[in-house]
Amino acid sequence: MLSMIKKIMVLLLVLLFFGTEIPAQAQKYPKLNESYPAFQGDKGKWDENKVHTLSIVEVNKEGFKYWGYYGLAYYGDSDPSVRKGGLVRSNDLVHWTKYEGNPIIPGDCRWPSVAYVDGVFYMFYAEYLKNTDSRIVMLTSKDGKKFENKSVVIPLVPGWQNQNPFVYYHKKDKTFNLVYYNGQERSPEGFNNYNINLVRSTDPYKLKDVEPKTLAHSNICLAAPSLAYYNNKFYLLAESFRYGKWDDKWVTVGLVSDQIDDGYKMLNNEPPVLYDNDACAFQYVFNNKLYITYSHCLNLSKWEWELRMVKAVK
Repeated sequence: MLSMIKKIMVLLLVLLFFGTEIPAQAQKYPKLNESYPAFQGDKGKWDENKVHTLSIVEVNKEGFKYWGYYGLAYYGDSDPSVRKGGLVRSNDLVHWTKYEGNPIIPGDCRWPSVAYVDGVFYMFYAEYLKNTDSRIVMLTSKDGKKFENKSVVIPLVPGWQNQNPFVYYHKKDKTFNLVYYNGQERSPEGFNNYNINLVRSTDPYKLKDVEPKTLAHSNICLAAPSLAYYNNKFYLLAESFRYGKWDDKWVTVGLVSDQIDDGYKMLNNEPPVLYDNDACAFQYVFNNKLYITYSHCLNLSKWEWELRMVKAVK
């Protein structure tokens, strides 16, 4: 009898300890519709076969509801001068028109991400030192085409990569939330250290003074984060790659939390949210609908990618 009571007590303690973990882990990312290509680079031009990321803001100016800022995919020792940023615009998130003045950022611009708040465009992107160490900068614009006033938000630290910025403006508390990848996979020692960090402030100019908070950590590839608030949950997406898993393909995994800056748990999606050499996901909510722009790899050996979009099923 005593032995049975002990077993019951142990079981109750286990349930008490793990009970708060189970609901979050059991959640899944919203079901997605079939994806579709967004737009491609022009043959023989600066963006041929290299369109990689797309950041979208709702603007309603110059005849276009949505303005998108795109960056390119380059690998290895590519010259930073070829990393340019472009502008596309749309009214339906399906058909996109390229701005005739592209590229709007002339070089060393990887992973542009933009927030549009009170008539000002805030752009964040990564700059590199010899294709290894990197930092994150912010520029501003009144017209969405000419960006200036560059300032450093996340500084360069020798041996570290601070890159893959994604800015999310949370309207409920009027905060700018910058998530980014912080790690050491390019260090000479080959030490893998992957962190998803967050800085947040009501003033974008004070983000540089905020102590970063780590939302997720891994010893295998976990990078390229994005944030969205949907159905009263904060969803965090990140790309991942692990030899011997997911058919040796790039995937996008998801985490979820009730708080924007803490408590993220891995979603119970298997296969992952995106799983066919799909990475670099940016999440957005427009008209209460959840969208993802992401990069699908057509040829890993040639490092050729296709920009795609997908919408969640309501």
